[in-house]
Amino acid sequence: MPYVYLVRHAQPDFAGDYDSITELGRRQSAWLGEHFRQRGLHFERTLCGSLRRQADTLTGIAAALGSSVAHQVDPRLNEYDATALIRNFATGTEQALRAAGDRRAYFAAVRKALLSWASAETSDGRSESWSEFGARARAALADACRGLGRDSQVLVVSSGGIIGRLVADTLGAGADSAIQLNLQTRNTGITEIAVGRSASRVVSFNAVPHLERADRSGAITHS
Repeated sequence: MPYVYLVRHAQPDFAGDYDSITELGRRQSAWLGEHFRQRGLHFERTLCGSLRRQADTLTGIAAALGSSVAHQVDPRLNEYDATALIRNFATGTEQALRAAGDRRAYFAAVRKALLSWASAETSDGRSESWSEFGARARAALADACRGLGRDSQVLVVSSGGIIGRLVADTLGAGADSAIQLNLQTRNTGITEIAVGRSASRVVSFNAVPHLERADRSGAITHS
């Protein structure tokens, strides 16, 4: 069964251009690449969504890892549209909430919007439904592993919503669990899933061994 390393993107510019990574984010990416290299990992495929914060994270990981495998871009690995969700299901706007710098208020709004979105079940015709979001995440994971052998290793850089949904679906858990997992994801956190033909299993969730060092105090972020 292919072994997939799902990585959340590095720290973004929370109060500015969220679809970019900070200087700390670039270091997080490089440290993760170094960690993979020290473990002797060799990825047969490397993928990310089309968001810049995902692509820049993967580039940083690959450079430190020394990987020459060409990256594949799959927009199905992109995060849900937080701007639309907050506008439709919560109070305020995503940009205003982030610009205020109040992370607690921002993530409270995101959680409220996600719970309302999941319970709505159907699309409003302008954006995808919760069910459609899950379907595209599962399809992207399946295609990332298609045609690979049981010992193949795949690196996927995505976002917290995709990772939380894939973990919850693999465990047979519901929307509440997927949302809670989403909101716990750390920047460059590693989630491992072994993908089988008839069943898959979660091996680890949200690990940051590359950041758990005394000289990297403050490098663990959740933005």
